[in-house]
Amino acid sequence: MRRESGVAAITAVLIVAVAASAAAMMLSQQSAMVDQALMVSARAQGELYAQAGVDWARGVLAEDLRRSRDVDHLDEAWARPIAALPVERAIVSGSLEDEQGKFNLNNLVNGSNRSAADVAVFRRLLAALGLAPELADAVVDWIDGDDDLSGGGGAENAYYLSLARPYRTANAPMVQVEELYRVRGFDAKTVRRLRPFVTALPGRTVLNVNTAGDALFAALLDVDRTKAAALQAERGGKPFASRADFMTRIGPLGVTSLPIDVDVKSAHFLARVQVAQDDVRLALEALVRRNDDGTTALLWRRPRY
Repeated sequence: MRRESGVAAITAVLIVAVAASAAAMMLSQQSAMVDQALMVSARAQGELYAQAGVDWARGVLAEDLRRSRDVDHLDEAWARPIAALPVERAIVSGSLEDEQGKFNLNNLVNGSNRSAADVAVFRRLLAALGLAPELADAVVDWIDGDDDLSGGGGAENAYYLSLARPYRTANAPMVQVEELYRVRGFDAKTVRRLRPFVTALPGRTVLNVNTAGDALFAALLDVDRTKAAALQAERGGKPFASRADFMTRIGPLGVTSLPIDVDVKSAHFLARVQVAQDDVRLALEALVRRNDDGTTALLWRRPRY
């Protein structure tokens, strides 16, 4: 009798232990599901805040056009980033960057032909950054619509199809600068060095001399970077009011003409937005075009990692 009572007690203890273990597992799974649901909810809300950040950028650009239609420079409101703006449980930050203060790689080809003037400026930019000028040939071949080599550093389908992982040239304008990673001669180090000075915009665009960097200034004017940096510093206190004003102020450098089109205003801007909410961190960037009538168009949007 005692033996049977002991077995029954042990059995009862085991049942209680199994039930407790099952309950603990169920609670753990439920907690994980709740945490996952909260994370999904926080991310969805964070993405809404990020989109609102892009909308903010578009509004800033539209307002800037109403205030100053003829000039864009780095002392204007659009160029001042939002460091950390609290929104409910989130922190939102963002900035705008003038993409027309950079060299548009798609300008290297004009229609179906190589643009010699733009290629010359790009080669000087590469040299100013300590990169091989011949890289310009490979970019031209990537964009143009033929299979003819652009120069000694060029590369067409014959080269790309011979790689261990073959592919073809785009033979079309670039959509994003990151396409350079697929172009002959461009590794991560080269792209990282060049990235602050180049962009990929649809169609042919002019260069905004109010926002261009010193290396691009040097390439444009065909002067050394010291002189370009001095002109850039002068521009910081007194932005160029017009193209004519720019031409007057570069006169002392001995420059009387320019190889490519320039202006003092822009239409294309890159919006960067970062959102931190609870344990969620996300960032995105978007290319925005501002039209002459004050409206804006979102050309592309992508996450940043």
